[in-house]
Amino acid sequence: MKKKLWLGAVLVGMAFGVSACGNEEKQKPANETASVTVDFINQTGEDVGILRIRPAEDYDWSENLLQEEVWKQNYEMPVSLSGVLPEAEEGWQVQMKFLDGSEETWDGVAIENNTTAVFSLNDGMPNVEIEAGDAEEDQASEPSDVVE
Repeated sequence: MKKKLWLGAVLVGMAFGVSACGNEEKQKPANETASVTVDFINQTGEDVGILRIRPAEDYDWSENLLQEEVWKQNYEMPVSLSGVLPEAEEGWQVQMKFLDGSEETWDGVAIENNTTAVFSLNDGMPNVEIEAGDAEEDQASEPSDVVE
């Protein structure tokens, strides 16, 4: 059974542009304002104390996205990005620092609206699976029988 941990993790995309360092040519943000929500699921076998993301190595890491002290194994957490988001041509990087002091970085993570990213470690190697969300599920509503 999936446990869900609803932590409000919100980033402002502009923060990446302001805090970025390195070659400006590689840091061109997209021209449109965007709002993206992705569900992250922790299947690493470890409890996470710090979760950070960035669109490329040329950018600084985001602040810790966790609103609680620990993101437990098998819990789901929505991550929302909004503003003018940088283009991540090769996918985003996601870094987790575990409670035992170790850390792992996942490269090439596709951050797209209405998807789920399942993070795991396979033989000690970071692995992520991206699952498409069901757009119809979010938009569908049951007809109601209202009796006056």
